[in-house]
Amino acid sequence: MTNPDYQQIAKAITFIATKHDEQPTLDEVAEHLNTSVFEIKRLFTRWSQVSPKTYLQTINPRRGAKLLATAKPLPEIKSQSGLIGGLTTFGHRVQIEGWLPSFYKSGPGYDLTIEYSVHDSPFGEMFVAETPRGICKVSFSSGLPLIAFVSNLQRLLPEAKLRPKESAPIEIFESIFSRDKPIDKTLNLHLFALPTHINVWRTLLATDPGKLTHHKAIAEAVGRRKSTFATNNAIDSNPIAFFIPSHRSIDPDGHAGDYRWGLTRKHAIHAWECANMNL
Repeated sequence: MTNPDYQQIAKAITFIATKHDEQPTLDEVAEHLNTSVFEIKRLFTRWSQVSPKTYLQTINPRRGAKLLATAKPLPEIKSQSGLIGGLTTFGHRVQIEGWLPSFYKSGPGYDLTIEYSVHDSPFGEMFVAETPRGICKVSFSSGLPLIAFVSNLQRLLPEAKLRPKESAPIEIFESIFSRDKPIDKTLNLHLFALPTHINVWRTLLATDPGKLTHHKAIAEAVGRRKSTFATNNAIDSNPIAFFIPSHRSIDPDGHAGDYRWGLTRKHAIHAWECANMNL
């Protein structure tokens, strides 16, 4: 699953994103990366099966506005306790078990053990943490050392026992990244958050790969139409990078907006989704 191309892809995307109104040529992109047009074409098609020319069309704010205008209505999300099923990500089943922070401190979470490991992806290295009940954290490393993520997780869950785990392949991750047909397994997520945040993340899971939404539509779907600021905060605090697709939430005017793991990565993920979902 190692993808040595992402660093070059990120440089190309950053360059294209800053010049999308000028429509830079492949020669300009190749010059910026100090390589040839031939190598640029090979790089993009090897990484995502999308040509640089096609990618230029996925990053345009006008296309973002068009996708928002044609987006299907989001389903109404009502709070639900216990195990939450009926969710999917990239065609794979998802089940969420949510714990309140207070439940973690005073209930069965007191002796919780969390194992962490590092994995490769088409969008850079990922830090993954999991409890016996499911994955609780997925973050893109963005060049930060492993200890930074371990320390942050320990601050969030100070009573938990943290220990490293061998970075064995995660079947569902491999199935999604390799573009294989979804396998018959469920992605179990163990999330420590308020129900209002989990409702927002459930709404994000209701969106389709390559499609877009915005925080106002999500706020309406979770019954918090007047709480768009709080909804945006919930989107930004999404603990499961990529698999809970906060990258599909953009500004209502079609611009990409912010992203917890970097705007370049947000553009990259959307282009990859568009290419691989035949959109």
